[in-house]
Amino acid sequence: MASLEELKAKVDIHDLAEKLGVRRQGNIAGGKGLYHSPNRDDKKASLSVFADGHRWKDFATDEGGTAIDFVMYVEGIADVGEAIRRVHELSGIPMDRPAAQEAPRERSRVEFIADRCLDQASRCADYLMERAIGESVIQHAILKKSLGYNDWASDKVAAGEPMHGGPAVAFIVRSLNPGHVAAVDMRYLDPALNGGIKTSCQGEKSGVFWTSDARRLAHASTVYVVESPINALSIETAFDAGERAGHVAAVATRGVSALEAIDWRFTRGKRVLVCMDHRDKLNAEGERPGLKAAWRLTEILVSIDVAALLVDQAGWEEGTDVNDFLKSEGAAELKIALGKLEPWLLPGMPADDTPGKRRIYLPWHDFTHYGRYRVRDDFTAFIDRYTTKEGEAGEEKVPQFSDLAGFRVASLSRVSIASEVAMMTGEKDLAPEVLFAVSVQTPRHGARLVRRVFQDEELHNVEKWKKLGPVFNQAAFLRMVNILERSAHLGARHAVNFVGLAWKDGELRVNEGTDCYFTDPEKQCPYHNLTFPSGTLQDGRAVIAAYQATFQRNAAAMLLAWALGAHLKTYLGRWPHFVLQADKGAGKSTLVKRLERSIGMTMFSGQSLQTEFRLLTSISNTTHPVGWEEISARRQDIIDKAVAMLQESYQYTPTRRGAEMTRYLLSAPVLLAGEDVPVRSLTGKLVRTELTGKKGPIMPEDLPRFPVRQWLTHLAGLKRAQVGAMAERMQAYCLEQCRATGADEGARRMVENYALVATAWRLLCDWLELDPKQGDFPRDLLAEMNAHIEETSGDRQPWVWIVETLLSEIAAGEFRFPFAWDEVEGRDCLLVRTAHVMDHLARTMQLREKWNASPVKSDRVFKRQLGQARAALLGPDGQVRDFERTLGEVHGLVDNRRRVAHMVALDLDRLAEFGVYAVRPGSTGDLYGRSPAPPNE
Repeated sequence: MASLEELKAKVDIHDLAEKLGVRRQGNIAGGKGLYHSPNRDDKKASLSVFADGHRWKDFATDEGGTAIDFVMYVEGIADVGEAIRRVHELSGIPMDRPAAQEAPRERSRVEFIADRCLDQASRCADYLMERAIGESVIQHAILKKSLGYNDWASDKVAAGEPMHGGPAVAFIVRSLNPGHVAAVDMRYLDPALNGGIKTSCQGEKSGVFWTSDARRLAHASTVYVVESPINALSIETAFDAGERAGHVAAVATRGVSALEAIDWRFTRGKRVLVCMDHRDKLNAEGERPGLKAAWRLTEILVSIDVAALLVDQAGWEEGTDVNDFLKSEGAAELKIALGKLEPWLLPGMPADDTPGKRRIYLPWHDFTHYGRYRVRDDFTAFIDRYTTKEGEAGEEKVPQFSDLAGFRVASLSRVSIASEVAMMTGEKDLAPEVLFAVSVQTPRHGARLVRRVFQDEELHNVEKWKKLGPVFNQAAFLRMVNILERSAHLGARHAVNFVGLAWKDGELRVNEGTDCYFTDPEKQCPYHNLTFPSGTLQDGRAVIAAYQATFQRNAAAMLLAWALGAHLKTYLGRWPHFVLQADKGAGKSTLVKRLERSIGMTMFSGQSLQTEFRLLTSISNTTHPVGWEEISARRQDIIDKAVAMLQESYQYTPTRRGAEMTRYLLSAPVLLAGEDVPVRSLTGKLVRTELTGKKGPIMPEDLPRFPVRQWLTHLAGLKRAQVGAMAERMQAYCLEQCRATGADEGARRMVENYALVATAWRLLCDWLELDPKQGDFPRDLLAEMNAHIEETSGDRQPWVWIVETLLSEIAAGEFRFPFAWDEVEGRDCLLVRTAHVMDHLARTMQLREKWNASPVKSDRVFKRQLGQARAALLGPDGQVRDFERTLGEVHGLVDNRRRVAHMVALDLDRLAEFGVYAVRPGSTGDLYGRSPAPPNE
């Protein structure tokens, strides 16, 4: 099979148009004239093929694209794979099935039903035309395979009984991606044959909606939401002949009982107009079911920042739906009626005496003012006063409107924010925080709502509102806010201010930046507006293979596994940081940039990390990894603060900063990239890889993004015990292969960190259906682990850093406390008091930064660590021995000697095993002051 890029580059759309029978304007033999639309009767050709022959556009509908899009447009193909096969067939390009291609998907029962309905789709036209649906609309829906006809009748159930069946219009319901048939809805021509039942459904009954043309829906700027497919066709009939025909689409929810089950994110960026059957009859509770559903739908859409308004149906007859209005009034009148929108401050709550249950209760003093406010899409006005004029019925009151605000307040809702402990552990929330989410529609942002989060005392701060848009009358505006406070329970929700996997109401959820409610988003989370990349399992396998190939010994694949596994911190409570070291020209920057593209990660430059606050904001409220570039080039005080924050974010640490005590959660795993990363004190909380000398082929530019969204959804479906058990197995396996002894607790902690990366790799392979041994990843990870353990045997112990500093100070002549070089029990030793060492570090100005960064500040702990490492001589009881020495000299009659007790003897040979070497001042021999051997003669 040719790749998508090859098809786009090879196939000439003029040739496709000729083979598909698309009519060209005039009869220009071999020319490049315009084409008539294949989907409608147009007097003037509007479809143009660009000069290169590889792209096209229909200027009447703004649809266009490549050869694949052209075939989907002409033949009404919804599935991209089917369109690709059709292009291969038409162009004559052979389509060889790859050996590794997956087996064909087994077709479902509902798909066979849909095929049978599509075979006789033309038979549905008569019934629909009786319902005033336009013929061109019917034919277009048939072409797009969303409309059919079913004549099945049961031979076991008698006519007139429920479930008998009979002739019916079939509405084919498809998923948006990849376009598979999800259900077939039947609307019976004679319900009496089916026992009085008007409709039935085969397949999914909720969670998917019906639309006649998925491509038109994707390109539409305005979307009408109705209950039934025949109402959706009625709206298309109203707009069929107008200039906005290609910009308007309609979707049918197929009922009002499961609006929450539909994924409404496809409406983002579109203007949504709700036209439910809200003039239906009152039920026993005094509610109109359609109107109640419209209320709920507006709340759902506002929660995902979609602007939605209700069509004003106040003048419609009782019980009339869209199709009834079309039959009685005609398409032109319906189009006018669909353009009339409710002007009320709260959608679905008129300021009159309309019968039925109100959306909210407003006391008299609020209700009398409520009716003065009027809204349009992105503007708010209010009735300043009334004037009188003479009319046919005498004097009439005429409202005089004044401008109130240059935006529309779509919602003011109460939001309960989960505490850090609850969202990271799943435990019952004992300390939630209550905030208020305000969603407004502004001219500059079009149909996408702007969301801001207010604290309780900020709701009546006009200056805060003015950041959203102009407020022309502050007093009237604040009165409106006071009324909107009554609606704070509408759309009230629980939320977690965390990007990644988080516990919400006891369940693990995938939380994106748009799902959060930060009061100061730019500062509280680096991913406050992040939407995770999506894709297929094939995309994930391609990314894994590319990372394994680009650097030898899985150097880049380890980085990818670490980054994707970072979200397991929510399960495991910890995740290591990652050190990426490489010499100049080794490909470090290139790899980091590709990782940013592959998973949507952010790499912070060293210049953006110059203060403690910037470091804090870069790792807050997320488990999606971030990167710090060349942190070693910063000032020492910034390095020390960075290391301290990395210590805290290895697990998670809540904190509050600023005068407003804004909440931050230090939790993001950090990628530390550079030639020399100064994190000796973090050795037990990081993993690493080295790129130098391992460079391979560069990853292709058309490499897809990793399907992070699908990966996180998979992780959210796992059980905590399942992930914990796998982590324990990986840890046991890594401990068996570890070169360090079991007594080395520092090495054991490093093994645990590498075992976490191995756990992430195993889960990735299980999800992507890959062999865990692919590319020898486990072997290379263990090799890197053992090399890291061997090279950092000294770095893992704080006492090593202290002794190194001590020896440097002695060599420089700066250590002014008593010490002695001596041979003790046949071993070269340095005798010194541990208390003197710690005092020297604490009191010396030049060593102040090292003292502040040191995790050990007590001579008692320092002495204990020396004994545990056997760096100091021990007694029979296994404790560090104390020694006494007389130090000093006699000068004439002055005796400067003094007895120094409680000294420890540091074994110089043992120190050398940890990479710590001593130099005696003034010695000309080897490291321990011994004279060199005579040269061989």
